[in-house]
Amino acid sequence: MSLTKKDLDSLRTALERKRTELARAHDENLDVGTHSPDERFPDPMDAATRAEEEAERLGLAQQERGLLREIDRALSKLEAGTYGVSELSGQPIPVERLRAVPWARLTAEEEERRARQ
Repeated sequence: MSLTKKDLDSLRTALERKRTELARAHDENLDVGTHSPDERFPDPMDAATRAEEEAERLGLAQQERGLLREIDRALSKLEAGTYGVSELSGQPIPVERLRAVPWARLTAEEEERRARQ
């Protein structure tokens, strides 16, 4: 089954919307963690809590960067005309899967097999 123009337009919109949302969240996660080097935490627990929060924000930012790369890859594939095809088997990825995960590279079955390995 091939994707219709309407499907492709809808999926492109979903990818672009998610990309904008992630880029904004990524920037916020990085901005919130910045503070003046002159800040002092009189209580060691405050300093530990702050360090833990910053590590969590940096971890989230890293996850967001990874997902942004996947979305950019999907958008590039849309432009190249290769979107919606499994990178493993070359089989079409069902539109229902793409609606759920527009940046999917594999069919659900292939992803499941890969996760079990």
